[in-house]
Amino acid sequence: MHRLRTTSTTPDQTREFGVALGRAAQAGDILLLDGPFGSGKTVLVQGLALGLDVTEYVSSPSFIMINEHYGRLRLVHVDLYRVEQRLDPETLAQLEEELGGDAIGAVEWPGLLPAELRARSTELRLTPVDETTRTIDIATPSNHLAAAARDAGAHDGPGDTHG
Repeated sequence: MHRLRTTSTTPDQTREFGVALGRAAQAGDILLLDGPFGSGKTVLVQGLALGLDVTEYVSSPSFIMINEHYGRLRLVHVDLYRVEQRLDPETLAQLEEELGGDAIGAVEWPGLLPAELRARSTELRLTPVDETTRTIDIATPSNHLAAAARDAGAHDGPGDTHG
């Protein structure tokens, strides 16, 4: 598992970090974005979309749960904030189908996802430091996403097992 960390001091830097990940993303990659309101999760997904050559505006799908965008690869943007206690089996099956195969998945508020789906995903934790500065901690099993994160300025974080 690669464990990396970067710091963003502006929303534009957060977006650019997402662009770097989007350029490197491959079909089947799933990114789980966690952090409090206003930490930059959707901004990072907007960058991810730009890196995937998505031309339409990307907003948080809070009220509809899933948005799809098309670029170099299909981006499935999921927001689980409004799911209160657990995912029902039908919704979970739909998510697992949507997040596999030919798509890139980006899931905001991923806490309700099952452990087996989380285990093969890249986790990004955005932590506000002040009004505009964010620490982004990345845990990924993916060599190509770790390389992209390093190229975008991330450095090895605590517990990195790949160096």
